[in-house]
Amino acid sequence: MKDFEEVVVAVDGSDASIRAARVALRLARDLDAPLVLLHVFPMMSDDIAGALGLSEEELLEIRDRSARQAFSDVRKELGEAEVEIREEARIGDVGEEIIDYLGDAPDRMLVMGRRGQNAMSALLLGSVSDKVIRHSRSPVTVVG
Repeated sequence: MKDFEEVVVAVDGSDASIRAARVALRLARDLDAPLVLLHVFPMMSDDIAGALGLSEEELLEIRDRSARQAFSDVRKELGEAEVEIREEARIGDVGEEIIDYLGDAPDRMLVMGRRGQNAMSALLLGSVSDKVIRHSRSPVTVVG
């Protein structure tokens, strides 16, 4: 019986998320669990999206491009993985979407970097890793 259904790693293309992906891959191998690459494109407010003239379809295309790039960067860094790797792309508040994906499943383990792509955003908006740690029911490993 597996201890964990899956190991989830939050990826955004940053060095911190690449380091987290390396740790997550080792855990997935050791636990004989699939690895899920989870990318959340930060949702801008409807006011900002409207002011930029972006439709919902355009926002989804931007999310998909961002996710493809993050997934590609991670896969290139990890090389041949020896475990099943799945990809999940979402759009919204990064912390809330990660917590939502994990749900109430204590059999999912999350690995994430301490800082993402934009340190200034973290200072202004609060730390995503702190939010996830406080509200997730799943085990969370934060990689510095």
